Amino acid sequence: MLNKLQRAYSLVFPRKQTVIRREPAGKPRGCVAISYITWPLVEGYESPKARGHTNAYEVIVMAEAFRDLGFRVEVVDWDNTDYHPPADCRIVVDIHSNLERWKESLPPGCKRILHATGPHWLLWNHAELSRLQGVRDRRGVALAPRRQVPPSRGVEAADHVVVLGNEFTRKTFLFGGKPVTRVPISSAYEFPWPERRDFELARRKFLWVGSYGMVHKGLDLALDAFAEMPNLELTVCGRPEKEEDFYRLYGDLLLKTPNIRLHGWLDMASPDFLEIARTHAAVIYPSSAEGGAGSVIHCMHAGILPICTTEASIDLQNFGVPVESATVTAVKKSCRSIADMPSAAVEVRARAAYDHVRNVHTRERFRENYRTFAERIAEGVV
Repeated sequence: MLNKLQRAYSLVFPRKQTVIRREPAGKPRGCVAISYITWPLVEGYESPKARGHTNAYEVIVMAEAFRDLGFRVEVVDWDNTDYHPPADCRIVVDIHSNLERWKESLPPGCKRILHATGPHWLLWNHAELSRLQGVRDRRGVALAPRRQVPPSRGVEAADHVVVLGNEFTRKTFLFGGKPVTRVPISSAYEFPWPERRDFELARRKFLWVGSYGMVHKGLDLALDAFAEMPNLELTVCGRPEKEEDFYRLYGDLLLKTPNIRLHGWLDMASPDFLEIARTHAAVIYPSSAEGGAGSVIHCMHAGILPICTTEASIDLQNFGVPVESATVTAVKKSCRSIADMPSAAVEVRARAAYDHVRNVHTRERFRENYRTFAERIAEGVV
């Protein structure tokens, strides 16, 4: 009933659709339309709303890159179905399904860019459902999906695809036969290397941190694994209680297991997080699908080494530890490999993870990479 009332209200009092315009210094070469989020261009990327997220900074950089190349930029929200790019539009950038809606009305030669913040929707949806089947088979309970997204033909409508994640994410779009460029995700936070860490103790302490979609992000696997490893510790940073069916199933493990601590929501710019970073060596993140897991990147910026599935879309190189499959056994094996490692070796890996994100996943590096991409696209625009 509430949903019906909300829909009726929206028909009578439609939400005002915002268009943010940014003009270049001289005469515009034409328009670039960006379908993403608008509020950061009003409130700024340091707004409290942006805490922990990279998209606010990134959309500002995207708009500035094209404006500095001489284009008038118009930014709308990704769910704005009223906006249509103007007749002088030369480039359109969209994160989900506006490309297919605009495709037939765009002027000839207009370049269409899909800015993919995650992997392809079909893989994304299937990945969560497969993990829910895993919970059903292990626990005998069918939980509700939390991270399903509507289908989109964005890659089919695009001329070019940009991904924030690594090769895992990139490959999910190759079926479309379009060029795919990686622009590595930035980081909302950067920290100095944490000094005076006791890796002898820290190598037995692990962190899971994530937003909503507990099964999608592998918290169920982490909990079931650490329930069978009483000599290792897991700290859970998130709000699993917001997902009632998950919390009913896993509440006892979260609250009554001696080696599992539910910290709750965590501001990753807070002293609490820095204390966790000082005392925990690794973040365990057996996610089912990501476009570059931001929470793991943030942890790496605090000197925490990653233990991830391939689907987390994190470069593990020679420092991280892969979780070979979406099973409790695989999670246990990966975590134990760190716990059993000499503390000096764990420290070397943690430092290598820190150096990697400082080189690849920063705001400055995102700005450089996106401007290079924008220049390449603009070169082909009349």
